[in-house]
Amino acid sequence: MLVRDVLKNKDGDVRLIIETATISAAAGLMVSSRVGALVVEDAGGSLSGLISEREITAAFARWGGDAHRHLVQEVMVRRPVVAHPDDALMHVTAVMTNHRARHVPILEAEKLVGILSIGDVLKSRLDEKIQENLVLQDIARLRTAA
Repeated sequence: MLVRDVLKNKDGDVRLIIETATISAAAGLMVSSRVGALVVEDAGGSLSGLISEREITAAFARWGGDAHRHLVQEVMVRRPVVAHPDDALMHVTAVMTNHRARHVPILEAEKLVGILSIGDVLKSRLDEKIQENLVLQDIARLRTAA
């Protein structure tokens, strides 16, 4: 299975935020969009990083109640792990695990085409296992009936 196959089952909308936005704005956008991470853009619209719940939590641990006033660029992950739509899902899963990355921007020809979360990977694997189980049950029924 390829990353492209998983992206087909998603709505395709990637939530973006500019790096000069406040952490408060990032948290608000994550909540309203019901996502756990945002792709961060620079002023020119290029990928400059990623901010997730993890970085926001770290900001509050570092600055306490003043964290909401700080900027996304102060806490974002610079140069996040990225993947390509034609990458094997198992390979990207291993990379995510090794880098402890819960979210991976997907780039095609240097253009952002999606984001893959560890939840997307788990859902895909679960769906795959359910299908395998159904096939095995059908085979067992055919052998029993024969």
